[in-house]
Amino acid sequence: MSKKLQSSIPGMRYPSGRDHFLKTAWGFLEGRRQDDGAEGLWRVHDGLYDLESFAASHPGGAEWIAMTKGTDITEAFEVFLFLLIYDKIYLSSTIICVLSVSPHYRSSRASAAQVLRASSGDRAIAALHLRAGRLLSPIQGSGARGAEERRLSSARDLVETHRRFLGRDGPRHGRSRGRLQVLERTGPQLHIPHVDGDNSAQLLPPARQLSHVLLRPEPHVVQGVRVSHSLSHHLYPNTLWDMEVYAFEPFLEFLPRPDKSWPRRALSLLISPTVMTLAYFGQAVKRYYSILWEWRSPEMRDLVPFLLPVAMSCFASSPSQGLQLWLVLIATSSFIFHFVGLTAAHHHPEIFHDGDVCRKDLDWGLMELDAVRGRRLVDESLFLILTNFGSHGLHHLLPTVDHAYLELCMPAFRETCREFGIKLNASMTSWQLIRGQYEQLARAEPRAENFLKTTAA
Repeated sequence: MSKKLQSSIPGMRYPSGRDHFLKTAWGFLEGRRQDDGAEGLWRVHDGLYDLESFAASHPGGAEWIAMTKGTDITEAFEVFLFLLIYDKIYLSSTIICVLSVSPHYRSSRASAAQVLRASSGDRAIAALHLRAGRLLSPIQGSGARGAEERRLSSARDLVETHRRFLGRDGPRHGRSRGRLQVLERTGPQLHIPHVDGDNSAQLLPPARQLSHVLLRPEPHVVQGVRVSHSLSHHLYPNTLWDMEVYAFEPFLEFLPRPDKSWPRRALSLLISPTVMTLAYFGQAVKRYYSILWEWRSPEMRDLVPFLLPVAMSCFASSPSQGLQLWLVLIATSSFIFHFVGLTAAHHHPEIFHDGDVCRKDLDWGLMELDAVRGRRLVDESLFLILTNFGSHGLHHLLPTVDHAYLELCMPAFRETCREFGIKLNASMTSWQLIRGQYEQLARAEPRAENFLKTTAA
């Protein structure tokens, strides 16, 4: 990489964590501690708070509090604590009152978070939260059961898909052919629990994230996802602060930049399938390094990913064959997961990327919607939503609301979009986003026009 990128968002500084040589979650948080000036405490708006005593009571688990110490958590507080999730989904009037007041920063040390709050006080996200809260707070009885039944029905469809996909024609072609068929059919399906788990990774304590931990070969996988996805990508999508953009650099460069030469662009297009295939293994190397030399806190859960290859080695005809099967399964799953993720909603030349001229109204919620697009057909089925990152715009605004309940928030979303002049006509087809992802990799010139006020849930 050559010189440092400059953000096109007025006042947004280059994040220190972006220069970490392995681009780890620990590096992102350390960069935030350098940039945010929270003095070893937790910054929310203009205040510094000591949340040590609150950690054990945090609804998402104490780990959220521990790993964000010394950073500005205003966006995370406003977005992720919209609803407290216990036995029932209900509205926390205290948090909603906080959301409705978003004072301007008076600190001289401006961070990216402060810039995105400085213009309008995040009126759009506060309005959406208030409206969605009114819709979700009275959910009881049949309303809650109906949403849960839709999710359970989708889960049953997933189990049946696995059964039919794996069981069909298996024994009839001999052991070698049978093993090959298992690889052909199981690999593409392993990404599904990862996709479905992205929302729950922001909701549940780490002990309940088995699908994330067991099927991916990285230690500290939940902690890493909570940083790279929840605290970085969800709060600052398609900007310099988005770990899910800069973690692929210099191999895949999604942000437009004038010094992105044709050879670099062509190389990104050629190697992108290989990068997607090897991504899980690269993440494993980074996280093993991070756990041993950065976090310095190995835990028993870091051994869980090895249960699957050990079991496969025990039951295969030989340990080496079991290991080979596991490597192929992980590689196949890695490719499918990253292909679906990178083509789901964010990367297309018509979608805002840092470097493009951004909107004048730097409202956080509107900036979120500029960086995402919905998908036709996918967003019309709960099963496809759960397995293909569907309803992505609304998920970004309400990340702690289960996808089964997002449909109930659509009236609030539409009303808020009408209030802020957002036209709900920007959905794309899956093919447009697949093609657009490669067009975005090849794009060097920033968009000069101001961003259109269009979006989709």
